[in-house]
Amino acid sequence: MAWGSGSFKSCDSLLKRVEENDAKLVELVVLPMKTFGAAECDRLSAAIAHGQNTNLQTISASGHHIPPSSLKRFSSALTYQYQHAINGGITSVAIGSKDMGDEGAVELLGCLSAENGGLLKHLDLGWKNLGKQGFGAVGATFSRSKHMAHLDLSRNNNAGCEGVVSFCDAAKEIFGKGGIAFPALEQLNLTECNIGPVGMQALSDVLLSGECQDGKKRQQRIHLVLRSNLIGADGCPALAALVSGTDGSILSNLQIGQCSIGDEGITTISNAAVSNPCTGLMVLDISDNAITKDGAKKLAESLLVSWPDLVELNLAKNNVGSEGVASVMASLLGSEGAIGNSKNSTLKNLDLTSTDCGVDGAKVALTSGGLTTLRLFNNHLGSDGFISIAPLLQGGHAAIEHLDLGGNSADEDAVVALLDSIANVKEGLVNKLAVLEIGGNTFGDKAAEALERLKRVWPKLDVAHDKPVREGEEEEEQD
Repeated sequence: MAWGSGSFKSCDSLLKRVEENDAKLVELVVLPMKTFGAAECDRLSAAIAHGQNTNLQTISASGHHIPPSSLKRFSSALTYQYQHAINGGITSVAIGSKDMGDEGAVELLGCLSAENGGLLKHLDLGWKNLGKQGFGAVGATFSRSKHMAHLDLSRNNNAGCEGVVSFCDAAKEIFGKGGIAFPALEQLNLTECNIGPVGMQALSDVLLSGECQDGKKRQQRIHLVLRSNLIGADGCPALAALVSGTDGSILSNLQIGQCSIGDEGITTISNAAVSNPCTGLMVLDISDNAITKDGAKKLAESLLVSWPDLVELNLAKNNVGSEGVASVMASLLGSEGAIGNSKNSTLKNLDLTSTDCGVDGAKVALTSGGLTTLRLFNNHLGSDGFISIAPLLQGGHAAIEHLDLGGNSADEDAVVALLDSIANVKEGLVNKLAVLEIGGNTFGDKAAEALERLKRVWPKLDVAHDKPVREGEEEEEQD
């Protein structure tokens, strides 16, 4: 990786290394404080187009204003590399600023479109002010690409459903030829693109249409990021089709935090999972979706048998309460109250941040024998909560390796009780706890002394805490 040298803002020395085909310069990173405009971009393009550089693989120059004419020359240079089968070439690009817009995107992809995106495997067009035309250009360029694996279109608020539909329409013509759209796609980020149910349906239809020569829907599952969109409950049937099908899920990771799906939406997804298990889906993020205990109960019912590969579940910022947490935990193998083998044994990471789980919910979660990461941040456990859960952490924990108890406003005496309990070795317990987060709880001299005692017993345990506050310091600050 090279960052440039010489004068603080100049990219001259960096571009000289590109022109000289420096074998050590594989990744070019141009920081925002550098001067990288039309002249610099044209100089970079010339080195690539003239075959001067064959070693550079990655260009990261986001945050710099590049006019459409220079983006067009850059596109031509990348196309030249592909057409002339130069050994190596640029496979990863992040370029331009939020004023790129549709015009810039069309020019950036113009020459590449005829070559299905050339060699590009990674493209970051996040926060580029793209709309319908820009999204359509992306779809037209990469729908047949055998290389494009990671596509970031996040934070393009002007896109909306029209943009996503345009993106999908560009790929539809290939279905009749026995292929699939975006055949190499591994990750698609559409965070904050104003996508509603119509756009969600279009995306689902495109990703599910067509099939590979071996009859499979796709050769690899997709990591799909849709955070902060307007999907709502009405968009959840389309989501359900992606995660649940006769051949399992076409997704490996689904992130739909802050998409307003509510209880109705998670019920739609959970019911679909019961009908067709979500085989292959490993990560599900449904944080901040106004899901209550009722939605959590429906999800828990489906967790019993319908998510055979789910490793990570994020329920943060949903007010599921202690009842909702209890429902989820009851579906996990190794939890208190779990009976028989028809329980989920794959879930390892559970985020219950800001779920209003209360002390009862926290205690239920801590009885898990299967989780390895548990986040209970900001659940108002307070001092009584810490004292209540301390016995459950005597000597550490038999399964949980990473425990987050931060932001719970416990006083110092309660923090000391918790730390001393962990330091109190329990006979027969093999402690797995490796990371403990307790920031956002009072930590003073007494807690520091308790931590020293803990470290003598468990020297490898990493404890993250606030800077110690000593008596009198707060009063002095207030004065």
